[in-house]
Amino acid sequence: MKIYCLSLALAGLFCFSSCSDFLEEYDPNKIPASTYYQTEDDIRMAANGAYAALRGNGYYKNMYLYTDVRSENTTLQDPGAGGGINYQFFNYTLSTDNSQVKTHWADLYKCVTRSNIILDQIDGISFADDTEKQKLKAEMYFLRALTYYHLVMQFGDVPLVTKELKTKEEIQEHTARDPKSKVYDLIIDDLTKVTESPLPDNQTGDGIGRASKAAAYGLLGKVYLSKAADEDFQVEREANLKSAKSNLEAVWKMRPFGTLNEISYADVFDKDAQEKCTEIIFRVMYEGGNSSLASNYAYIFQPTSQTGLTSQKSGTGNNIPTEDMMNAYEPGDMRKDISCGTSSGVNYVKKYTDLDDVNGYGDNDWIILRYADIALMLAEVKMHLNETDAVNYLNMVRERAGLPDYTGSNLRDAILQERRVELAFEGQSWYDLLRLYSHQELLSVMQKKNPNFSEKDFLLPIPYDEHKLDPERMYQNKGYN
Repeated sequence: MKIYCLSLALAGLFCFSSCSDFLEEYDPNKIPASTYYQTEDDIRMAANGAYAALRGNGYYKNMYLYTDVRSENTTLQDPGAGGGINYQFFNYTLSTDNSQVKTHWADLYKCVTRSNIILDQIDGISFADDTEKQKLKAEMYFLRALTYYHLVMQFGDVPLVTKELKTKEEIQEHTARDPKSKVYDLIIDDLTKVTESPLPDNQTGDGIGRASKAAAYGLLGKVYLSKAADEDFQVEREANLKSAKSNLEAVWKMRPFGTLNEISYADVFDKDAQEKCTEIIFRVMYEGGNSSLASNYAYIFQPTSQTGLTSQKSGTGNNIPTEDMMNAYEPGDMRKDISCGTSSGVNYVKKYTDLDDVNGYGDNDWIILRYADIALMLAEVKMHLNETDAVNYLNMVRERAGLPDYTGSNLRDAILQERRVELAFEGQSWYDLLRLYSHQELLSVMQKKNPNFSEKDFLLPIPYDEHKLDPERMYQNKGYN
């Protein structure tokens, strides 16, 4: 796959000394990895390059397309914008040559490649403190695991690459999809290494934005829950649920606060308060006012041609909450006004508001894991294991939202509903649907929303440019021509 041929060219590196420097770009003129990486500082800069990949157009910058839009929680204000490429995600008309899918695949593997290069090189580099070397290795294992989690959830079987590919023969060998069972094995192995590393439980100070043990335990819990829900792994469902529970309980014990009520829901998303918000476990960091390092969520999620709602820059009307999403909040739920609003008849997302920069260079981070997510996953796994305290974790989240305790009879749907509103517009919704509905249930639910939805839409298509390299070993997902 040509993305591997470009692996070194794509390995732009980033300097690191503080939270701000963590984001600064540096280009070593594409020198081969085996020649360039000579010192501890070289490896640190390369590690920042791996983190930088998270901000790619095909990674978290457009994660809303692959999750919130696909679940029909959000849509596009102008379906025809950009030739309708983005609207294909909402309308379930994705083609194998969709440019966003192609970029998604490429940017995910860019992060894998950068992580692999560092893991290949780091043991040959002398560090003043070996503990620091082990921390950096753990961070790269985490990034690789996180990225493969998205790959397996979005595409199913995918090429499994665990080293830098240096020759044409190596590239050809890996131009083949591996069974998702092997992908899960790698994810779990990588994250287990992180939990056994010298990384701190939770990152603070200059470490904010980097991997931690809490992040690894939290992602492991989510991975095991996802595998337990996968109908291809039902023989090991009970074991996966128990593993999910133990990892989620481990991260819950690591929380640096008492109850969720101690943390304002608004502070999780306020760009000034979120830097020190202890609920956030892992995030993609941005630097406002910087054209290269800022986020764009504030203006692209703002209604078309409107200004001053979430950004000073004119909005582009992406990720617009559907009416069904707007109506999902219960009366009295204080999260709605923080999460979304309506202007001139158009709904919009408010979680990423940044009105400070006239050019729309936003400072808001993209949150990947936070403790309310962990609480709701604990409710989920305990429900599956028939443990009576499952509802307690659901009620922790409801209490902070100003809502009464849950007293209904369908806990599964209550958890799904709570996740929908608590984690709205945070790129969680599609994975939640895959976990909490059976295959047949989800097919029925989605077809009621849009009759275009079919079996093929559980996965994204393999990009045509990748499939054509070896049509047999890079087989296309069912339903895509």
